[in-house]
Amino acid sequence: MKIAYQGIKGAYSELAAYKHFGNDAEPVGYDTSEEVFEAVLSSKCDFGLLPFDNTIAGSVAINYDLLLKNDVYVTAEEFLKIDHALLSHKGNRIEDIKIVYSHPHALEQCREFIRKHKMKAVPEYDTAGSAKLIKERDIKPEASISPEFCASIYWLDIIAKDIQTNKSNTTKFLAFVRKENVPKNLKHEKTSIAFKTKHYPGALINCLQRLAKHNLNLTKLESRPVPENPWEYVFYADFEGGIEDENVKLALSEMEASSLFLKILGSYPKGK
Repeated sequence: MKIAYQGIKGAYSELAAYKHFGNDAEPVGYDTSEEVFEAVLSSKCDFGLLPFDNTIAGSVAINYDLLLKNDVYVTAEEFLKIDHALLSHKGNRIEDIKIVYSHPHALEQCREFIRKHKMKAVPEYDTAGSAKLIKERDIKPEASISPEFCASIYWLDIIAKDIQTNKSNTTKFLAFVRKENVPKNLKHEKTSIAFKTKHYPGALINCLQRLAKHNLNLTKLESRPVPENPWEYVFYADFEGGIEDENVKLALSEMEASSLFLKILGSYPKGK
């Protein structure tokens, strides 16, 4: 089973793919999120898996935009605890490190550690890519903040573990497929939708009241601008309940009547 993800070998997304699909999965890395969706839609890969929310950095806007744009269906959510490690060349000690590379979010999440050890932080494209970079550059005082997993891949030493300031750093990944490939036995416990309200006072409240009316617990609500229509917004919402539940059917039917459009992004099991 091929799983498309964004990044290179050793990325947190690859770890999430193994965690969710098991060790028999075949994760395939792509440079961009757009390419991940293309791989799924063209059937080059069976599933796509991308990060959508992080407890510190918030939502990954581009991935939500692409989820709305493309004809795919969310089949699962997977939560991965993010544990950053400091990786460097064999034999290095922490006092040898002068420069550290990583994704800007990872550098920010490890800011106190970097400051304490008087290192210079240099932003890079991603965490796993930073490990590959320092291995290729082969400059002794350099290190990366990356998953521990990268140490064995790029022949580096783990100089320090669990160096992020906030120990509850967690990322939510969503798995998705072409709509015709949705598993027949998929359990529906949670639903994700996107909708756009009509233009009148209280339009959003009117839509959300439909969920409350049918006793549905809203777990996420976020707005995103519509790039081609300035000052117009699409709302993304998650709530507990599956699309086969009668109260969910009623709520969505009433919301659709009160909206300019409503799209069901997926209905899937709750992640642990």
